[in-house]
Amino acid sequence: MARLTPRDGFVKEVTLNRQSGKKLIRADKSGMYSVDNPKDIKALKAEGFTESALNPFEQGDTTRGYTCLECGFGSWFRKCSRCGSEYPSEPLKDGD
Repeated sequence: MARLTPRDGFVKEVTLNRQSGKKLIRADKSGMYSVDNPKDIKALKAEGFTESALNPFEQGDTTRGYTCLECGFGSWFRKCSRCGSEYPSEPLKDGD
């Protein structure tokens, strides 16, 4: 299942044209679209919808927090919650 957000937050429902007819997809209370069908996900992305990400590291923002040196997982904490590796307490130098 994918959670998608529209380009602007004012879209409350979307009608997708299918060979079998039209399909209406409505946003939930938070304005997000929960979609299960991969064809619907592809159609919504073609219309400008993006996958919502609660983790800023999934969108490429690596300037804040820590990135695990072992698995690359982004976190706000030194110790990685995915693999358990710990970020060094001293700043990294060139070549590390």
